[in-house]
Amino acid sequence: MSVDPMMSIGTAERQSVQELLAAEAARQCVIHERWARDIGDWDEMAKCYYDDTRIAVGWASCSGAEFIEHTKKLAATPRGQGLHQLGPIQVQVNGNRAFAELPAQIVMPVQVHGLEAILYVWERMCFRVEKRVDDWRIAEFKAVYLKDYLTPDRANGRIEVDDRKLDTCRPSYRYTQYWSIQAGWGDHPDRPGIDRPETVREVYDSNEAWLHEVA
Repeated sequence: MSVDPMMSIGTAERQSVQELLAAEAARQCVIHERWARDIGDWDEMAKCYYDDTRIAVGWASCSGAEFIEHTKKLAATPRGQGLHQLGPIQVQVNGNRAFAELPAQIVMPVQVHGLEAILYVWERMCFRVEKRVDDWRIAEFKAVYLKDYLTPDRANGRIEVDDRKLDTCRPSYRYTQYWSIQAGWGDHPDRPGIDRPETVREVYDSNEAWLHEVA
């Protein structure tokens, strides 16, 4: 007769193990979503979202399904899509909810006024991850912006931008916002960024409240 090893440990230890398993499940969900995005596996990416998942980044505000479609359009352009270099993930768990945060650098090939360029973005990715039935999926993803930079794709290249328009863009994601406007993805001036500390605080406060609210 098989014996459940969890039955041989105390209640506190059992709870600790369950929290560790939940944190790892949430961590793997986030890693899998970013991996699927970078390699263009849209079916696998879709498995990481719920129907009501919400995304808010510097160039899009949409559902998870719409985010995949937007990303597919970027990947289909001559410049292709960006790649993510991710830092260690910090996960907090409470029952069937988890808040996962990780630092990231994005290297994104773009066109600015018809010229080839590379957009570098430094941000902190904030994910609400939830277990609703049997698996963990992303319920919300928001980017907190730190800094970005635009450079020509070629060493001897040059990019001309509209300085007056650039001056209206937020310092923490200035070139992302500028590119989004001129590329037709819209203007998104309200994203959390370190140039407006109160917007960053709101992200962490709301995620903390969501994590510990009674379902």
